[in-house]
Amino acid sequence: MEEKEFFFKTNPQKSANKVTINSFMMGSLCFALALIITLGADKFLPAIIYQLFLAIPLLYVASLAYSKIGYYEETFAWDALGWITNTTGNLFIINAIGLLALSFSHTLSRIYFSLFCGLMIFYTVINIQQNKKILSEKIFKISFLLIIVFFGGVWFIL
Repeated sequence: MEEKEFFFKTNPQKSANKVTINSFMMGSLCFALALIITLGADKFLPAIIYQLFLAIPLLYVASLAYSKIGYYEETFAWDALGWITNTTGNLFIINAIGLLALSFSHTLSRIYFSLFCGLMIFYTVINIQQNKKILSEKIFKISFLLIIVFFGGVWFIL
């Protein structure tokens, strides 16, 4: 089987790890949402609550998709679905935390989002330097990340 060089490379061990991490994250999200409901949802920005709720099905579907990688020879579609849902779910959590910081301090929220985006750009640059063949993949992925973070988080602090 010829391995795809573009965008999503199958790594069964990495996929198994993501399923485990997603299971932990979904449990943590359920606890956080129960706490928000107990404290009173009116104390939180609706964008926080929406993104935390939506992260759960995204992470669940990502786990299902990543678990299929061990069963099929052609895994590109499962890998792509897993990456999109996993990344979006995790970015919704990142956004919710940044928006929660906004309730404490506008400055803290700006620092949080700036630090996250800056570190992810730095991470991407290092990744590209290590392997020039993945330039288009990494540009796509960092662009996707920045768009989700901008519209789901940064937009609210402007």
